Amino acid sequence: MEKWTDRYASEVPFGGEVGLVEFRSFEDSLHPCSNAILTANLYIRKMKGGSQSILVLANDGRHYVVKMTDNPIGPNVLANEHLGSHVAKAVGVPVAEAKGICLSDSFIDSHPDMWFELPSGVRRPTKGMHFGSLFVGKTSGPDRPTEYISPSRVSMITNREAFLGMYLLDVWANHQDNRQAIFRRSSTNAQEVCFIDHGHMFGGPEWNFKENSASALHLERAVYSDLWRDEQVVSWISRIQTLIPDVLASIVPPMPSEWYSGDLGELLIRLEDRLLRLPELVQADAEKTWHPSQQKNINETLRLSDVGIHDLRTPETRSAFHRRRGTA
Repeated sequence: MEKWTDRYASEVPFGGEVGLVEFRSFEDSLHPCSNAILTANLYIRKMKGGSQSILVLANDGRHYVVKMTDNPIGPNVLANEHLGSHVAKAVGVPVAEAKGICLSDSFIDSHPDMWFELPSGVRRPTKGMHFGSLFVGKTSGPDRPTEYISPSRVSMITNREAFLGMYLLDVWANHQDNRQAIFRRSSTNAQEVCFIDHGHMFGGPEWNFKENSASALHLERAVYSDLWRDEQVVSWISRIQTLIPDVLASIVPPMPSEWYSGDLGELLIRLEDRLLRLPELVQADAEKTWHPSQQKNINETLRLSDVGIHDLRTPETRSAFHRRRGTA
């Protein structure tokens, strides 16, 4: 029987075409502005969720979902959003553009509806730079994106392969919540997925890593049907292990200190170790996640190969990570 390690070495070099899918349509349509910090000009509404994020119109004319530093869940949510959006984009998974959004005292005072609602009462947010995620699509009306996808429409998702890449990335990041995504309908009635809400990646808001198989899957399990293929899994793992060390080293230093309260250095060490062990982590999670969720065809397309993927490795990951951190 052919071994995964043989296939990894000879058939799926990094940058090859097998199993890699480029997701350009969202990025092309967003027209990212400069990396300058944006300012919230208009408050639209409060969003659902424990962090009590808000929807605003920024000075670039676009809408952003803003998570604030002193939100009820904690500042690490912002760090997780920042890291999650950048690593996902780097490996080729469709995510919304991330920006820093400045909220002024006058803006906050003018919109008391955006203040945090707590059991002890209402609390005013703090001015400063907060995390903003570009709102993909229209904010209202029939063209507004939806978080729900019915099983009958799963086959209409044009970039459905991204669910496999996001799953593997979430295994590495020890995502502690269901995977959130939005679906936008095109003029031809096709669906396109974009992944959002990364606040519970990296061990969750407390950076408390604990294995919890299937916790990061999307609630509609039909989106994963027939996605598990050896070549694609190997290719995604190669891409993740190759690209993420440089990404982490390059995006962490500019991150505002107000966006986290935990030990960032310890988090990076933990993520580095998990990156080296990613094949084993995927093997362990997939044996519990992919098989039970496909009871009808458990011996068919989603079954792991007999050899598994635990022997896959990118030997230079650790040294490359340290070299990059040392020069950052």
